[in-house]
Amino acid sequence: MKSGGGVLCISVLQMVVGLALLGIYEAYKKEFFRVSRGDSGQPGAVLTTTSTPMDLIFFLSILNNIFAFFGLAGVINSQKELVTSFFAYNIVQIVLSFHLFVDVCVDASIKLPRESGVNSSYEKAGAVFVFFNFMLSIGATVFAVQAVGEMKEKTREEYNRLSTVLDDALP
Repeated sequence: MKSGGGVLCISVLQMVVGLALLGIYEAYKKEFFRVSRGDSGQPGAVLTTTSTPMDLIFFLSILNNIFAFFGLAGVINSQKELVTSFFAYNIVQIVLSFHLFVDVCVDASIKLPRESGVNSSYEKAGAVFVFFNFMLSIGATVFAVQAVGEMKEKTREEYNRLSTVLDDALP
């Protein structure tokens, strides 16, 4: 399978990007929920929320890794359904990651009252990896379409070969 190698490479790269996004999100969350202390050692702020502006990055990294496994398993086992689901996810991912990229870029320019200056660097890093994910999704879509076509062709060839063997075996 010629395009299977492309699907494998992109799946692995999407998995790496998903893990990088998870790491960026967790570091951002740690910094976001850091409660500053006053001079007397008493808490300076009360935690009133359990969500952050970058929570969508967490869910994106989960979906990224799930469907990257689908792409890997689909090509390794020649499962057209898994490669098709990888293709469908990447079609949705093109739109989702572009919108999320714009959202995270805008969030990086907004200074929330409880954010330190470090948070904007996490947001910028998250935006970079979301953009990488956008580019990988475009490539994955191209390779997945080719891989599904090659799997269909391979199935037809096997069917024709079996048909020929059965025709030769029957008198």
